[in-house]
Amino acid sequence: MADMDPIDVLIVAAISLEHEAARAGIDDWTPCDQDDPHPFLRGEYRCADGRRLSVALARPVRMSGRPTSVAATALVDRLRPGCLAMPGVCAGNPGEVALGDVVVAEMTYEYDEGKQTRKGFVGDHRPYQLDQQLIRAAQELDPSTLPSYGPATEDEAALWLLERLLLDQNPVKHPAFERYFPPGTWPGRPAAIEARGHIIRPGVEWTLTEEGRIFIERARYDDVYGPAKLPFAVKVAPVASGSYVAKDGEAWARLAAMGIRSVAGLDMEAATIATVAETQGVPHWLVVKGVMDHADPAKDDRYKRFAARASAEVLYALLDRLTGRSPNPAATRQNVRLENVLGAQIGDHNVQHNIYNG
Repeated sequence: MADMDPIDVLIVAAISLEHEAARAGIDDWTPCDQDDPHPFLRGEYRCADGRRLSVALARPVRMSGRPTSVAATALVDRLRPGCLAMPGVCAGNPGEVALGDVVVAEMTYEYDEGKQTRKGFVGDHRPYQLDQQLIRAAQELDPSTLPSYGPATEDEAALWLLERLLLDQNPVKHPAFERYFPPGTWPGRPAAIEARGHIIRPGVEWTLTEEGRIFIERARYDDVYGPAKLPFAVKVAPVASGSYVAKDGEAWARLAAMGIRSVAGLDMEAATIATVAETQGVPHWLVVKGVMDHADPAKDDRYKRFAARASAEVLYALLDRLTGRSPNPAATRQNVRLENVLGAQIGDHNVQHNIYNG
């Protein structure tokens, strides 16, 4: 194993899909230490203003906190990064985020640390807080400049509304409502959908017709690859980590009852990344997760590919705000403390994805 220069950013992705999404953010990678238990790729991310960040990308042999901790600790010790980062997918709180949205962990903790008593589980949380400047950068990030973002067409809004009604969700109270029905379009757009025979309004609320139910069930069944683009949002909020995959629909109430009601994301590794960064002296950590499901019985993988891709795009957009090595190749290669600066964002792609045909 050859000696390595310190790098600016170490990205650890928990599974192959997330690894591939992060890999797409840089064109040229060099495989390193392929015979080592913890191999990685090394590349260079070129910021919009000409700065360059040296980046290493790796993944553990399987997801969850313990394998991630082993791999991240070994690579941090070897590469001495200025920032330890993780993109990927998570479950999202349906009261806070929509499928496809991206959660930047403002704070993270292990929610299943604590004590089990006869009266139930009592949490003993040890939260890690994201750097304030990174929080501000994430709050100010405009996702509409990213390749996976696409504003909703009227046809896509129609599909979205039909799916909400199918799932017995109130569309007006949904986190993504105004992305599909901007001010001035409600109830005009639903009236047009009614004319197609897919919804009716016998009282206060819209309901599906039998024709509309069959239509949206078929559309969901045929949507095997998930969305290519979405009008997704970036949510800066707490992410809770645990040792098991939740899909009973009760996780959000349990988390709120344990004292942190604003949790927007649920995963298995975010707290591990923050813990490794703090214990190993890494100046910064950053966890960015795309919402693939809501940790409920309706959990499926339709949004998994999109969530992984969108999270990687948001991660690189935030890295674009980090100071790294100078573009001058003669500049020093010492490990520096990364600080946030304003930077240009990734280019805009305005391709829309229509699948609704009345």
